[in-house]
Amino acid sequence: MLQTIYSAFERLLVAEGDWRRVRIELHEPEPEEQSTAVLAIADYKKDLGLAE
Repeated sequence: MLQTIYSAFERLLVAEGDWRRVRIELHEPEPEEQSTAVLAIADYKKDLGLAE
């Protein structure tokens, strides 16, 4: 039964070894300089004529 569970996990690519086996590399996303919320608020202000 345990072997069945492990084989199901391999098909789901749960472990890092599984990612390497199928040559998938995951990277952390690059940090954004400004969040989308800040940009959206700036756009709203500009549309309302309140931009500095």
